[in-house]
Amino acid sequence: MNGLGAHERSEGSRRRWRWGLVAGVIFVVAGVGAYALARTGSEAVSHETQSVVARRRLAPAPVTLAPNGMFTTASGTTTAIAALRGTPTVVWFVAGGCATCAASIPAVAAHFDKLTHYGLRVLTLGLYGDFAPGEKGVGELLSFGRAAAGADIERPGWEWGLASKSLSLAYDPTGIPDLYVLIGATGVIRYRNSVPVSTMRNLLAAAKRLGSRADASPGSARRETGVESVR
Repeated sequence: MNGLGAHERSEGSRRRWRWGLVAGVIFVVAGVGAYALARTGSEAVSHETQSVVARRRLAPAPVTLAPNGMFTTASGTTTAIAALRGTPTVVWFVAGGCATCAASIPAVAAHFDKLTHYGLRVLTLGLYGDFAPGEKGVGELLSFGRAAAGADIERPGWEWGLASKSLSLAYDPTGIPDLYVLIGATGVIRYRNSVPVSTMRNLLAAAKRLGSRADASPGSARRETGVESVR
C-alpha cells in the first residue's frame, strides 16, 4: 500500500508538473503576443503623431494683416497704419513711465543704421492715455525720447506719434508698453516681440530676413506666409 501510494503521488506530481509547464508556456506566449500587439499599436500611434507633426511643420502659418488705426504725427497730422504700406516698418508702442522703454530707446538708436540698412523705418507711438491728447502728447513723447537718447532720436526714418485709443487697443489690449511689430511692405505682420533692449538681436535677424523677402520691396512678386514666432 505504501508503495502504491507513493507511485500514485509520484504520478500526480508529474501530472501537476506537466500541466504547470503547459500553463506557463501558454502564459508566456500570451504575454509575448500582447507585447507585440501593444508595440505595433504604439508604433502606429507614434507614426501617426509624427505624420501630424510633419504636416503641421509643412503647413504655412496664417497670414495676419496689421490692424489699421489712426495716430497723430509729430507734425500734428493724423494718419493711418494702412498708409505705412510700401515700406517695412517697426511699429513700437511706449509709455512715459516705462523703464524698459527708456532703456530701449538708446538701444534702437544704437542699431538704427542696421535697421535702415535692411530697408526698415521705425515708428514709435505713445500709448493712448499715457500722454496728453493731440500735439501736446506728441511733444511729451518726444521729450521722453530725447531724455533717453538725446538727439539720436532725430533721424530720417525714425518717426514719432501718438496712437489713438482704437489703435492702442488693437495692438496692445493689455496696456503693457514696450511691444512692437514688424510690418512688411504689403501690410502683413512679419514679426512681433517686446522690449527691444532685450530682443534687438532677434529683431535684427527678422529685419534681415524680411530684407531678403519679395515683399520687402513694393511692386515685386510676393508670397505671404504669415507671422514669425517670437524667439
